[in-house]
Amino acid sequence: MKECCRVYLDEQFGGDADVIGEIYNEYVSSVHEKLADAEQAHAANEWERLDRVAHTVKGNALAAGDNAMAETAIALRKATALKDAPEVDILIARLRELEKEL
Repeated sequence: MKECCRVYLDEQFGGDADVIGEIYNEYVSSVHEKLADAEQAHAANEWERLDRVAHTVKGNALAAGDNAMAETAIALRKATALKDAPEVDILIARLRELEKEL
């Protein structure tokens, strides 16, 4: 479990290992799913869909205490709003790197 998430979730749920584990596992699963969705939306130039996906990733990351993932998802939303495809490529790659740390 990523340390920042463990600390945050421990604070939120009073050290309840079962709850923390369940929430973290759901977070990891959602990241895998949403990043694949982001790549598909980007490939199809579906900017609104990509923004929704980035918004979801941001919210889920914040709920799990993963600030690096959340900040990158926020940057992705900004790049998406500008339809900055090269920056979107960079940010999705960065999210994939962060995913490996989960």
